[in-house]
Amino acid sequence: MAFGRRILRRVGLGCLTLVILALALLFLTKSGQEVRDLVSHGFLNEYLSPEESRKYNASNLQNLKNLFTAMSLYHESEGQFPSANGWMDALKSYGAASDLAKGEADKRFVAPEFSGKPGQFGYAMNDALSGKYKGDIKDPKTPLLFDSSDTSRNAHGDPKKLLPSPARAGGNLGVAVDGTILKL
Repeated sequence: MAFGRRILRRVGLGCLTLVILALALLFLTKSGQEVRDLVSHGFLNEYLSPEESRKYNASNLQNLKNLFTAMSLYHESEGQFPSANGWMDALKSYGAASDLAKGEADKRFVAPEFSGKPGQFGYAMNDALSGKYKGDIKDPKTPLLFDSSDTSRNAHGDPKKLLPSPARAGGNLGVAVDGTILKL
């Protein structure tokens, strides 16, 4: 029995020593400071109490900016703009935000006035830029994406023929090849 108590005492002292060493490392070393910083800045909170994913709520202007960002990422990856007849499908995986709830990123493809109207989107891609390399386009102010009277998915065509009439609230907008927001 005395032998068992000695073992338990040694194991207990060993555990206590490990705890003291761990605390000393945590509070007295640079690595310990980094661990404390991670904990104090919410690193563990993400796992222990994750925040709800945010909802996407943007304006027409914000949608066009987000679509341009996705289009730029696609162009950078593929070396050209997507085919106009499938541009929304091509951009779907570009620019998705990890903090958005499932399905919320798809809302950037929908003009605000068509929110809640399944199958209606309100944006189109300029056919003249389909499959083109950005550097081959002479006028960087050429509309790339724009408000469209054709509200179908992957709408595309000539901006002069597809602009909504009467104009949308705030005027018809578009985004140029260089990212400039255009009033069309």
